[in-house]
Amino acid sequence: MNGFGEKSGDGAVPGDVDAVALAPSGFSEPGMDHSAIKDKPLISQRVISDIMMCADGVIIFVSALVAKWAYIVVVLESAPQIEPYAVIGMVGAVFAVGTMRYRGLYDFNVLSEIRGQAKRILIGLAVAALMLVAIGYLLKISGQYSRGWFTVWFAISAVLVFILHFINARILRWLGALGAFARNIVIYGSGDIAQSLIRRVSMSPLNVRVVGIFDDLPRGQRGQVPVAGGLSDLIVFGQSRRIDEILIAMPMTNELRVANLVEQLSLLPADIRICPTATAFRIPPKKLLDYGGLAVLELERRPMEGWGPIIKNAEDRFLAFLLIVTFAPLLLLIALAIKLDSRGPVIFKQRRHGFNHEVFNLYKFRTMFVTEDGPKVKQAQRNDPRITRIGRFLRKTSLDELPQLFNVLKGDMSLVGPRPHALAHNEYYSTVLGRYANRHKVKPGMTGWAQVNGYRGETDTPEKMRGRVEHDLWYIENWSVWLDIKILIKTPFYGFVGSNAF
Repeated sequence: MNGFGEKSGDGAVPGDVDAVALAPSGFSEPGMDHSAIKDKPLISQRVISDIMMCADGVIIFVSALVAKWAYIVVVLESAPQIEPYAVIGMVGAVFAVGTMRYRGLYDFNVLSEIRGQAKRILIGLAVAALMLVAIGYLLKISGQYSRGWFTVWFAISAVLVFILHFINARILRWLGALGAFARNIVIYGSGDIAQSLIRRVSMSPLNVRVVGIFDDLPRGQRGQVPVAGGLSDLIVFGQSRRIDEILIAMPMTNELRVANLVEQLSLLPADIRICPTATAFRIPPKKLLDYGGLAVLELERRPMEGWGPIIKNAEDRFLAFLLIVTFAPLLLLIALAIKLDSRGPVIFKQRRHGFNHEVFNLYKFRTMFVTEDGPKVKQAQRNDPRITRIGRFLRKTSLDELPQLFNVLKGDMSLVGPRPHALAHNEYYSTVLGRYANRHKVKPGMTGWAQVNGYRGETDTPEKMRGRVEHDLWYIENWSVWLDIKILIKTPFYGFVGSNAF
């Protein structure tokens, strides 16, 4: 490898880029076991902002009820119904939060600094109070509510919301110092663009951390910045460490090379962006970004950002647990039938590639007399003599897949996603089908968009697999909760049975 060295202790890039020799800590030669090398997941700034917005709304609403008890019940010794105050409290919370959001209070950079938040909070509460007064006057209901309660409500809200934001800002600054919000970026390239990019990133307030520099240099040639390896080393590194962004830093004189780089790097679950020196670019970018004055084009985006992974994980765990409880009697009956039908284990385990090519053990009910999990795995065929009597029924109805609910509960799989294949099949199709490996940018699923569209059963030729891969990639690029629900609803009718299942 070229220019191997040590990175700075906190992972940041020193200002003297000419002396930088970035070699990611924990990086080893290709082929070694990287299972022990894990990075903490990146904390989403969007999630933090949304949580704070919801927390403010809850505080303002609860403050209305607390003010009602403290002023009307305790001070005035009256006991009116709580419902009218709850309704006004909810409406006031919506108005206040909406105004504070409009004023930019929930921008992550604003949340991280104490200065400037108090003004936005007070303006939001004041606007909400004025709107409620106006509504009460127009509807002629203002006389039904105590002005003392109204004042106490907004005073409590202002104090509690400001305390929450003060504590939150201190926590965010502490987490920021630990690098919890820093995006790990890898630069591919070692010329003038890479050198300028590293210098500008190190001098700018961007919350990013360069964790490696890679390039494929001709023998005997040295780049302007030290590199830790070539493209293959970058891919190995990305499969063992968390990479949030890959920046291609090279001239756009060879678009074919850039296109090939994007195609090979797109198997990693990371944003792919390019910092070109020319404006002509044939590949349509998804977004234009500003990196300290340098134009950066985003070519590929990681799937399911922000709330996406959290929602999908909650959806998977909840539904998997519910389905396991519901199907428990059926699971026991199938296990008993398998045990009585033929000798061997009830559960068949086979190694499969999961998210970011991590290998996991997939669970299935055993449907054959043999349990293949080696370098060569023969796919089941129609009238396959290896299939047991009960196994034929289980495969026809896909009931043999039910134990994968435990894979979902463990976090190895998702209810909806690209179907995982045996390691031998994965390695073969990765070499004959372009973008096949991109399926591993999300967790594999028990069912998927390909399965409910008829791509199910034997895939003994690249042509049969190509249609499945195209549907899997479309699902990854267009994922939504509603698409998952649609696939789950269609699965019992199109994904469990069919002429291709045997």
